[in-house]
Amino acid sequence: MVGRPYHSDPGLNHGIPEEFQILGYPILSIRSIPKDREYLDRYYKAELDKGTIKTPLELNHVWPENYSANSAQKVWAVGFAAHHPNVVLLDLSSFKCGHDAPTYGLVESIVSAAKTPYAALHDIDANKPSGSIKIRVRTYVHALKLHEERLSDHSQRKRTLAVAIDRKRLELLEIRSTQLAARRMSDPQIIAQIEALREKLAAYEAPPAQPEEAPKGLMQLGKKNQDGSISRVATAPQNDTVQIAQEAE
Repeated sequence: MVGRPYHSDPGLNHGIPEEFQILGYPILSIRSIPKDREYLDRYYKAELDKGTIKTPLELNHVWPENYSANSAQKVWAVGFAAHHPNVVLLDLSSFKCGHDAPTYGLVESIVSAAKTPYAALHDIDANKPSGSIKIRVRTYVHALKLHEERLSDHSQRKRTLAVAIDRKRLELLEIRSTQLAARRMSDPQIIAQIEALREKLAAYEAPPAQPEEAPKGLMQLGKKNQDGSISRVATAPQNDTVQIAQEAE
């Protein structure tokens, strides 16, 4: 969430951050973004390698003339959201015009170039009912859900393709190894590649489902079956154990 410091006040942000968090989207403030190089360099690697910037905290390459500290922080946070694959942008402003106006076009150009999901609420102090704000929030949440589905589908397609390629490579290497064996020959490199591919394909398999554990502070009640297995009946707080035992007696 990018905005002015006063937008952290619930009376001024109209509860918008809470609405997003209720719907499952954690809100990050500008100041909550880590600023250490070890964390940031991996997201700005392309620009650092090209020499476009010397540090991820640099801003002059997108906004050479910035004289407001808060506006500069806001634009930098927008750039961070554009670089991070799992961060989207919510831009809050109390008015359509004012000291935020110079950043509007810049923010739009950054997120458009990066194709970062972006919602701008630039008139939240205008004389409008709160219901309209909730509608805009839920509209953006719906767009984010669709974005998540696209990312998930793309990731699944990439994974499926990678598995198919590795399986084909393993098949060809095994054929080559069999041909060498027929000639009473062997190639250590091919054997090593075959073992590595087998391990890689095994890693693609989903891990076995872990048995469901009762939350801490609760005791699990069950019934022993004739075959010795136990069927769970219910879960109760541990402080009810004495009462349950007394009732059983």
